[in-house]
Amino acid sequence: MNEDQTGAASLGFEQYVFVLKRQWRLLIGATVIGGLVAALYLLLAPQTVTATTTLNLNVITTEPFSAQRAASGLLDDATETAIARSHVVASRASDLLKDSFSPNEIRSASTVATTSGAAVVTVDFDASTAADAIRGADAVASAYLSFRSDQAQERIDVMVSNLTERIDALNKTLGEVNQQLVSADPSSAAYAQATTQRQQILTELDGLLSERNGLQSVDTTGGIVLSAAEDNELAYSPARTVTLLTGLAAGLVVGIIAAFVWNPFDRRLRNAKEMSRELRAPVFATLDARREDVPARGDAADSLRVTRERLLVDIYLGSTVLVIDATHRGETSPTAVNLAVVTAQAGHNVQLIVPEGSEEFRDHLRTALALEAASGGTAYSRTVPALRVFSATDDGDELQGDLLLTEQTHVAIDNAGAEEITFLVLSSSAHPASILAGLRVSRSVVIVTREKDTTSTEIRWLREEADGIETPILGAVAERAVSRGDRGEAGIAWPLSARSERTASSRHSARTDETAAARDEESSVVSGAS
Repeated sequence: MNEDQTGAASLGFEQYVFVLKRQWRLLIGATVIGGLVAALYLLLAPQTVTATTTLNLNVITTEPFSAQRAASGLLDDATETAIARSHVVASRASDLLKDSFSPNEIRSASTVATTSGAAVVTVDFDASTAADAIRGADAVASAYLSFRSDQAQERIDVMVSNLTERIDALNKTLGEVNQQLVSADPSSAAYAQATTQRQQILTELDGLLSERNGLQSVDTTGGIVLSAAEDNELAYSPARTVTLLTGLAAGLVVGIIAAFVWNPFDRRLRNAKEMSRELRAPVFATLDARREDVPARGDAADSLRVTRERLLVDIYLGSTVLVIDATHRGETSPTAVNLAVVTAQAGHNVQLIVPEGSEEFRDHLRTALALEAASGGTAYSRTVPALRVFSATDDGDELQGDLLLTEQTHVAIDNAGAEEITFLVLSSSAHPASILAGLRVSRSVVIVTREKDTTSTEIRWLREEADGIETPILGAVAERAVSRGDRGEAGIAWPLSARSERTASSRHSARTDETAAARDEESSVVSGAS
């Protein structure tokens, strides 16, 4: 396997692990549901208890210890199984159980298996309770052994009776021959004939008597119980452990399948690792959104300063940096603004342009940065001298090139000093044409994301468009997600009006309601397609 194939295999395996780790809640949920279904099945399904009795059959023969043939060779598996499952044995077992089970029920509940040439017989009996199963298995085994014994004894009795009748007849004939010998002349032919007949009768009697004695000495015991039902382990069906493990395993398998099916539809990025993977660029820092302000303070300020130093490696003086706000806040994210602020705090001349800022946003920015208005829509900060904020006074409309990047905005970007860095902040929900225009006039891109709010769809679209224009995406700054209950305690004084309302009130107040509605509809259609 060459290096390309090894890398592809590693990437494929890493993708599987990534999806499973990302959808771990779905895996756990499906596994738990599988276990609960299995537990519910155990509660609702009828339980069957199986008891087992093991028997050792005796071979009923006149030569039980013959060395010429093993005793087990005199037994037949099919015959013994048929006898054990016969209606006669079931009737006897029913009598032993005092009619607790009918013969048909006993035959249905019992299972007979033979091993070692039918010398060992295993009787299984199924019942709803352990006590009934034990009683049933022992009853079937006892009935089976007694039936074998009775049958053998009956056959022997018949054979012994026949032999006795033949012996009696021979004894009578022998008496008559003896009378002839007493009355006959020893030298006569009659005497010789009687002597020969007497010898034949005695020989036959010896054989018959030996055969009868052998039959009368046969052991007709059907067999012995090797282990009673109460001595063997009971089997429960359905088995608790196996059923639960099967349910958990089935739930896990379903969860794995569901994870790969659902993952393409789960577009919200949960953490910095997922954002970096989707963006194919590093996440410079993750900020606590509840502690952000303008200018940033505490840990947020430290993280942004680290981000600034990493960005300055790739940002050139005199260039424009497009900051995409993908946090989906009601207003421009303070993190996007603070990227420009911390850069200016390092002594670099910075121009900040936020075309989508509402009047409330600008008022807050004016207060937070102590802005002093100057000519041409530019305001300088007294707290951060190297920072100036540009606000266009003209309205973007269909007669101009773009709705957000107005003619004055383009002029401000073009006229930025050679030692000045311009930060252009646009939201990811802005019109795609405005974002593409921002990509075109910028030398690099930074994206501000928010956990569980930023989606893979918009990140993928931004990345593909940036790659198409060959504007590099340097990386991202992520904001930690906060619960809805914590949003009011975040310490951020930004208004939470909708973007469409914000833009309509601040930048396009002269438009008609029909024009604004048409733009909102177009934006939603394009964003959904992307």
